[in-house]
Amino acid sequence: MKAAGRQVRASGEKPNGDMDRRPSYPGELRAKHATMSSKVWVKVAMAIAYFLCVSVAAFILVIYYVFFWTPDAHGNATSSAAAAPNRTECAPRLG
Repeated sequence: MKAAGRQVRASGEKPNGDMDRRPSYPGELRAKHATMSSKVWVKVAMAIAYFLCVSVAAFILVIYYVFFWTPDAHGNATSSAAAAPNRTECAPRLG
């Protein structure tokens, strides 16, 4: 009794199956998957590097603004007081 799925070979056929079927090469497939996985790791590493760079820059700015930055007391507040006053009142209607 024959096993299910087993085909009888004709004398001119290849042992791998159909004549039009392309043979598989495990070495090439292994190399293809290795390059694909290395591409994934490169993308992950680049994302982690980008995140670290942005986080370090943000952390440096936080340290600067918390410990070193002092608002300028002689900045815009005194210069705008010396300038013409901002008139936001509406002129009275005549008529």
